[in-house]
Amino acid sequence: TEQEGLSSTSTTADIAAAQSSAVKATIDKQSTRRVALLLCPAQFCVPEDYNELWQNLPSHIEIEDADTSSFSSKILIDRDLSRVVPLSRRDWIKVAKQLPTQEFLSANLAVHKTLDWYFDALEEGLASILHESKDQVDICLVGHSIGGWVARAFLGGLSRSSTSISRVAQTRISSFVTLGTPHISPDSALVDQTRGLLREIAEAPACSSKSLIEDRGIKVTCVCSSSLPGNFVSTNVEQF
Repeated sequence: TEQEGLSSTSTTADIAAAQSSAVKATIDKQSTRRVALLLCPAQFCVPEDYNELWQNLPSHIEIEDADTSSFSSKILIDRDLSRVVPLSRRDWIKVAKQLPTQEFLSANLAVHKTLDWYFDALEEGLASILHESKDQVDICLVGHSIGGWVARAFLGGLSRSSTSISRVAQTRISSFVTLGTPHISPDSALVDQTRGLLREIAEAPACSSKSLIEDRGIKVTCVCSSSLPGNFVSTNVEQF
């Protein structure tokens, strides 16, 4: 009868909807992961400079499958665990201790000696995330300007840290994003404003994108930057 036909159609639709929901739930369970962000500030910047960015941080990011044009995975951003490396304005003055040295004058500053204070603060941020995370969470290092190559140096082991936090964090960092970071050594410039720091990082094999991506399995993305092969993203940094 007509009523039976409607009932049969309705039942079929309900089954299809239930199957679709089950498949979606399975996909979500398999492809959704949680990430905590640790942002490495630009020169002279401190956590409060990123308040607006933090307030507009999305709760999640959906990644589109290039073949099907549908969302294949979702990254949940853990706002409670995400933070900025705890630097103060006064910390940046510590660079001045290298000014009167021969290494500074000859543009041969050593990364581990010059940026030790930044690496210490970076580890403090990582320790805070690891301490407060109750279960497994991936960590994404986000470097803004100079913070990008400081983070890159840390990932490549140039901090020479042997702490337990450093060892554990290195296994939990799954992605690395740089925003407007200069990645190539300015050797051809009239004056190397990094005084050899960026050259050491650029020449260290363990700091290369090839090593980070192929050897470590870290996803590398450069935004408004160049000279470090990775995923290319064209976007407005102010809206990131």
